[in-house]
Parts: sequence; C-alpha cells; structure tokens
Amino acid sequence: MSIQRGRQRAEAEMTLTVIPHEPNGYDTTGPGGSNVAKFIDHTPHIAKVQAGSQTQGVDSPTRFETIGSVSRPVLTDGLHIPVSAPCPVAGLPGRGWEYSVDALGPDDDAALLTRRYRVVNAPAKSKATARRLDVVEVEVP
Repeated sequence: MSIQRGRQRAEAEMTLTVIPHEPNGYDTTGPGGSNVAKFIDHTPHIAKVQAGSQTQGVDSPTRFETIGSVSRPVLTDGLHIPVSAPCPVAGLPGRGWEYSVDALGPDDDAALLTRRYRVVNAPAKSKATARRLDVVEVEVP
C-alpha cells in the first residue's frame, strides 16, 4: 500500500473536530497568583482519540504525567491527527500543546465532546500515515 493511500485510510477514521491550542507564555490570573498558561488557538482540523492508556495488552497504564498535583495516565498514541496538520511541540516544562474536542462525527462517543488533551510526546517516524501523539487528559480551563 502506498503512503498516500495509508494516509487516506487513516484520515477516513478521523471523525472528531479538534482545536489545537499552542502555549504562548503564562498569565498570572489564577487563584492566589498562580501561573495559568496562555494559548494561541489554531485552525480546527480532524482527529481521532484512541482509547485507553494500555499498550500491547498491558493491563495498567505504562506511565503517568503530573499535571499540577494530579498524576494522570498517559494515553500512548492516544490522539491521532493528520500528518499535514501543524506539528505540536511536546516537552515544554510543565505544559505542551493541547487539543480540545469541538465536534463529533455521527459514530463518535458523545462523552468525548469538550474533552481536552495535552501532548506529552510527539513521536516522529518516516513514512507516517498519521501523527500519533501521546497525551494526557486535562481539565477544561
């Protein structure tokens, strides 16, 4: 199968509409003067959420990320976006790009609407059919 055909097949499965949010500094408007991240919203595009934090039959999450004081499971390959979408940057201290689910396809789980995911790793590979991002679910600001 050609890479282009693989991308078309992968994107056919992406029926969510997500809004990418790129971190752009901090506001100090949180309770008690705590730092609250500012974001630049990018153009919405399609995506797919791959459920679960398990990988290859493992029954428990393989790793956790601490957000504030809460330890959250990493969804390995949890968010799939098109290769043509803006490439998010992961690994910024304490924060990274985030994606919020803005609209659903006809067969998507309604519970996904408005959920927000922070990128903790953006693996790259040659001949990719989709970007498969490692994410954690975060609270909606």
